[in-house]
Amino acid sequence: MGNRPNCRSCRHCTPPNGVDLGWCQLRQLPIHPELVADLSCHHWTVRPPRLPVLSGSSPDQSLPGGGNQQLSLGSVLRQF
Repeated sequence: MGNRPNCRSCRHCTPPNGVDLGWCQLRQLPIHPELVADLSCHHWTVRPPRLPVLSGSSPDQSLPGGGNQQLSLGSVLRQF
């Protein structure tokens, strides 16, 4: 799929849900679920990312180890 602009990643498109058709809010057109990854138009605008909600008053409190911890891959790489 890559970074190719299509209706699935457009902020104007409501993606299809199950057997229901998607909807282009800008052009007021239904979008078939099988075509949503292949359709695009010159009005395509990137959809903002959907980030996970962190609990706690600050992001550091929500992460294991306080969030101020460097990743260590040494133990994983020793297996190979």
